[in-house]
Amino acid sequence: MARRPSVNPTEVELRILSVLWERGPSTVREVHEALRAERDTGQSTTLKMMQVMTDKGLLLKDDDRRPQVYRPAISQEQAQTQFVDDMIQRVFGGAADQLILRAVSSQHVSAEDREQIRAILKQLEGDPR
Repeated sequence: MARRPSVNPTEVELRILSVLWERGPSTVREVHEALRAERDTGQSTTLKMMQVMTDKGLLLKDDDRRPQVYRPAISQEQAQTQFVDDMIQRVFGGAADQLILRAVSSQHVSAEDREQIRAILKQLEGDPR
C-alpha cells in the first residue's frame, strides 16, 4: 500500500516557507538567493521544490505574472499549530498536557519564558493580576 504524502512541510520546505513568511510573495530566484547561504543547490532545485510545495497545497502561485510569484498558502501560526497538533497525536498519544509538561521541564525554558507561561496560566484561570 502506498504511503500517503505528508501535509506537514519537510525541513527544506520549512526553510522556503520561512523565506516567504519573512519576505512576502517572491519569485523562485528571490527565494533561491535568500537560501544560497545555507543551501548549495541550483535554482532549478529550488524551482522543483516550490512546484512540489504548490502541488501539496503549501504554496500559492500567481500565474498571471512573469516571473511567477509564490506565496505561502498558510500563515506561520497555522503551520505551527498543525505541527503541534500532529506532534500531540503522534508523539504524546493525544495528551496535550504531556507535551506542555515536557516543554516546561526542558532545559531551554528561560526565566522570561517561565514568566510568560505564568501570565498565560493566570489569564486562563481568570486571575486579573
